[in-house]
Amino acid sequence: MPDPFVGDHAFMGILSWEGRSGDAGKTSGWSQDEPTCSLNLSGERFLQFVVYPVDRDADPTSWSHALPVGRWTHVAVVNDGRRTVTYVDGSRIARNAAEDSKGITTLGKPFAIGGTQFAEKYGQGYYGWLGDTRIVSRALRPDQFLTR
Repeated sequence: MPDPFVGDHAFMGILSWEGRSGDAGKTSGWSQDEPTCSLNLSGERFLQFVVYPVDRDADPTSWSHALPVGRWTHVAVVNDGRRTVTYVDGSRIARNAAEDSKGITTLGKPFAIGGTQFAEKYGQGYYGWLGDTRIVSRALRPDQFLTR
């Protein structure tokens, strides 16, 4: 994120799957209009990762500490088939969701980088720079992250 980090950038999207969680049969979350998976940044610069697992109607949500401005930050979200864990600069964040999270529910639609949908419309795009992005088909260990 740039320094100075000015303006209203509350809940800007970083990555999400397109579609509504309600269309995937998920009704227990904050809104059936939110996507089944999203990584966002709050106005206080906290990362928020929300996911609707394949095997349950729940939305385990993880929150980071306030991210610094003016420098690159490495973010990793890992789902090992049992839980989803978020890491910042190689360290596991303290406020990872405690609920089980088997996989990620999708609707067969693409995912987006740099934005998050709500009610199938894009809102606040990411204000800053996104570097290397890697999406893999298996859970990586922290020593396999591209932190440098």
